[in-house]
Amino acid sequence: MKFKYLIGAFAALTFMSSCKEDDNPQTNEPTAQNAEVILYYDFKFGDDDFALNQNFTTDNGEVVKFTLATYYLSKPAIMDDAGGMTMLDPEYYIIRPDVMMSKMGSIEPGHAHMFNVSIGLDEATNTEDGTSGVQPTDFSDANHPLAPQPEGMYWSWASGYIFVKIEGEVDNDGDGTFDNTFKYHLGTNDFRKDRSTMLHSDVAAGDTVAVTMTVDYKEFFNGVDLETEILTMSMGDARPLGVKMMNQFDAATSFSKGGGHDHN
Repeated sequence: MKFKYLIGAFAALTFMSSCKEDDNPQTNEPTAQNAEVILYYDFKFGDDDFALNQNFTTDNGEVVKFTLATYYLSKPAIMDDAGGMTMLDPEYYIIRPDVMMSKMGSIEPGHAHMFNVSIGLDEATNTEDGTSGVQPTDFSDANHPLAPQPEGMYWSWASGYIFVKIEGEVDNDGDGTFDNTFKYHLGTNDFRKDRSTMLHSDVAAGDTVAVTMTVDYKEFFNGVDLETEILTMSMGDARPLGVKMMNQFDAATSFSKGGGHDHN
């Protein structure tokens, strides 16, 4: 009988020992990590930090106040030194002055040669033609960048997204009273601007690939007559001004390697 008790006790100890080993399993070797891609934003008016509803003075001495400054980015990608392209995710971003950065997914370790992104939307997505194009009501997720936006970033009458929408007021003579409003609603497929930035960086597991997009809204008004060039919807007779202002926005933007603590 004692022998049976000894066998039972031994079995119990073996079971408890096995349980302790299961509670503290050996960890596997860590899997290879990717490198995160982050686009930072730096909004300026010349040497000043940019903000909505704040007065700024142009080089011509006019006082301007922006009430809206929103734009779309799309299709970010990293190109390696062999020309291979890694498309990042998500594909679309709506950017406002209070957005500090966008996390754009990750890439495998290797060589990040170029960062590519478009200001505006790709043609297949932008133009509603019943096949590939979309419109805001197609999205049930209210947080999707292409869903309905408070600024109204879609022309229902033109079946397309507004790529850049900038509005505000201008005091032309500097007397403290705003004389005119400016409205630049810039879009249609021809307005998209494709941008590339040289990175030329070897990327290891766990690294961050950082890029900074700077928008200088003072440069946006460089060479613009704020008495006459103040309204365009990018259509009809106002299309030439729309083309000019989209080029102005493109010229006012710059991309540079680095961001966050690495960017001055």
